[in-house]
Amino acid sequence: MSGAEFDRHAATYDGGLDNPVKRMMGDSADQFIAVKARWLLRREGGLRAGTLDLLDYGCGAGDLMRVLADHGAQASFTGCDLSQGMLAEAAKRWPERHGPVPALALQQDARTPFADGRFDIVTISAVLHHVPIVERAGVYRELARVLKPGGRLYVFEHNPRNPLVRYVIARTPIDENAILLDAREVRDGLRQAAHYDLDTDYLMFMPPGIGFLRGVDQALAWLPLGAQYVVAARKIR
Repeated sequence: MSGAEFDRHAATYDGGLDNPVKRMMGDSADQFIAVKARWLLRREGGLRAGTLDLLDYGCGAGDLMRVLADHGAQASFTGCDLSQGMLAEAAKRWPERHGPVPALALQQDARTPFADGRFDIVTISAVLHHVPIVERAGVYRELARVLKPGGRLYVFEHNPRNPLVRYVIARTPIDENAILLDAREVRDGLRQAAHYDLDTDYLMFMPPGIGFLRGVDQALAWLPLGAQYVVAARKIR
């Protein structure tokens, strides 16, 4: 992995909306991120209480943390990324209304500067498809290392079973070197790194900007054809 690749995109990063097909599905990148934020808040009610430490691994421009805060999350947010340019954007884009900028740290390859068992919740959203296959095991080990026993890890990824996803990714500049991975690969990689209880939901069956269709997405969470999936993992030990 190389931060320089993402430094080139940092100042203009817009969540892939430079792709015209994706723009047809939503007016802003935040609409896509909000699908994940709402899912997390349904799953983790404690995020509204301000008592949880959350790490967004590979946080990019900090959009997931920001949108979570927009939706009422009160966690202690920390972000890390390979790209110093992306971290600078995360600090710049953080709204004053949400208080101090989250703690932001530069990764060294897969490794982070955090202590073992530091975080209650770790998220990694649309990151693994950028990681070369041979380096993914190191990411899984690092995620397990910084997560508390009993802590929860949430892996959000693009679903390669969805043909529209494959079309969009192949035509999005920041994804030029992407290698999509199936939810089964994520589950297998996590199991090799630590002992987890695992389950999987599928997301984004409907355009994210159409609010009255959100119930359809929730009803179809079992169907492995959504544009995104999330592997939820509770660390046993």
